[in-house]
This record gives sequence, C-alpha cells and structure tokens, in this order.
Amino acid sequence: HFRRPKLLTESGAISEIVKSNLSDRMRSYLEAGCTHHNETIQNMNKLHSCQEKLNDHISKAKLLLEELHILEEDVYSTTLKACLSSLRHMDDCPDDNSLTNIFSEDEQQSGDLLDKAVSCASVMVLVHNMLKLDYTMQEKIVKALCIKTASSELEGYCQMWDLRPYIDDNVIQLAWQFVS
Repeated sequence: HFRRPKLLTESGAISEIVKSNLSDRMRSYLEAGCTHHNETIQNMNKLHSCQEKLNDHISKAKLLLEELHILEEDVYSTTLKACLSSLRHMDDCPDDNSLTNIFSEDEQQSGDLLDKAVSCASVMVLVHNMLKLDYTMQEKIVKALCIKTASSELEGYCQMWDLRPYIDDNVIQLAWQFVS
C-alpha cells in the first residue's frame, strides 16, 4: 500500500470516471498517488510495529544461540573428559586376549553410552552451526528491510525465510531422536 501503481487514466472507463468526478478533492487524491494521508500513517505505524517485532525476534534468537553455544561447550567438554577417561582406563588394562572376555556388561554398556554421547555431541554441534547460519540469514534480512524495499525483494526474503536453506531436516530428526 505504500507505493500503489499510478491510476491508469488512459483506460476508457477510468478516464470517464475521473472526468465526470474531477473535483478539487479528486485532483488532490490523484496528485497524492491515490492514497489517503491517514492510510499512509496507519501503514507506517504497522511497518514500524512489524520491524520492532522482527528485531525482538532476532534479539531473542541471538540469546538462544548464545545459550545453546554454552550448552554445546559443556557437552563437548564432558564428552572429551569421558573419552579421555575411557582411553586411560584402556591403557591401564594389559593387552591380553584372555582378559577381553573378562569385561563385564557394565563396561560394554559404558562404551555404548560413550559412543552415544560422542554422537549426540556431534549432532549438537551440527544443529548449532545450522541455527547460527539461519540466524545470520534472518538478521541480514531484517537489517535490509526498509520502506524502499522492492516487492520482488520482499518476496525473495519471505521465500528464503520460509525455506530455511541452512537447516537440514535429517539432522534435526536425528537430534530429536537423541532427546526423545
């Protein structure tokens, strides 16, 4: 509604309507680009409100990404410590084939848990990186928005926002499997 196309007065029907109703008010309306002042104010207020909401979304997303990064570091640190501890434990055991049969089920389960923890940490890093790229894209889009943004550009931004090109659904499904 900000930049309506100019009224095509060359059209026969429109030309007749304009000629038959050409008053000071109609002339003023045509000169103003076929907009009402109060419509423009309402649209500007709506635009400002939408921009504030988008900026709020970006701020909240940034905080969540920072929180996820801290969790990622904690998971990485814990997994690294567990791996190092497991390696030390293996180094302490003599390399004898007869002893490999002695390992209890608990030790085998702890190895499986360690593998799962490493996989979970890896998926967490992937998810964080995908979300960070998606956030960066959204931040760039929000910063690029202004009243002079062309409709075609806005449509492109909407498509990219909806498409979420940096998010791999398979990785997200894998992440959900770890938390469920």
